[in-house]
Amino acid sequence: MPINAELYPWISAGAIAWGLLDCFFGYQVFKVTLAVVGGILGVVFGHAAAVALGLSTGGAIAGMIVGGLLGAGLAFMLYTGAVFVAGFGFGATLGVLILTHYNHMVALMSGLVMGVIGGFVAVKVQRVLIILSTALLGSFRAILALAYFVSRVDWFYYYQQPQQIPAMIDHNTWMFPSILGLAVAGVIAQFELGGSSAKKKTKAAAE
Repeated sequence: MPINAELYPWISAGAIAWGLLDCFFGYQVFKVTLAVVGGILGVVFGHAAAVALGLSTGGAIAGMIVGGLLGAGLAFMLYTGAVFVAGFGFGATLGVLILTHYNHMVALMSGLVMGVIGGFVAVKVQRVLIILSTALLGSFRAILALAYFVSRVDWFYYYQQPQQIPAMIDHNTWMFPSILGLAVAGVIAQFELGGSSAKKKTKAAAE
């Protein structure tokens, strides 16, 4: 489903903002992000269920509200599963980025394998992997949306056709170093932020 041309700049700006938030504050807002994403999915499914049951407008609104609340609560509770997904996203994105200049199909397959490995590792080492995954995925999301303003790239199409992402990155040579550079900055910022919080807690406990 294509995005309305008039809304594309605004949606792209929102995607950039969301990507930067994840990149630099991903670990701190991880559970809130889960609840928001779960709520959005719940609203979509609630509306679809209301339409399928032939409910009135009021019933559809009620279905969306109930679905949103249930989706947000369920996503918040399924923390471990979400950690695995975050680790999978990190491994898959990293695999695609590393091998995208060699062979696009190999990049996709290696991304899948590295995603599974990253998911299991994330469950074991949650804080580090959540920081790495949110920084990389946030950076990727922000740069991909930024490509609309830089090169008029239809980034939503690539979310619908992920198998085309390696070719897109390969053809836009500025994207690879930009994604990695922003991700590194995000990782450093998140570790520094976590360190500052830990110092404040230690100082408060000592007092």
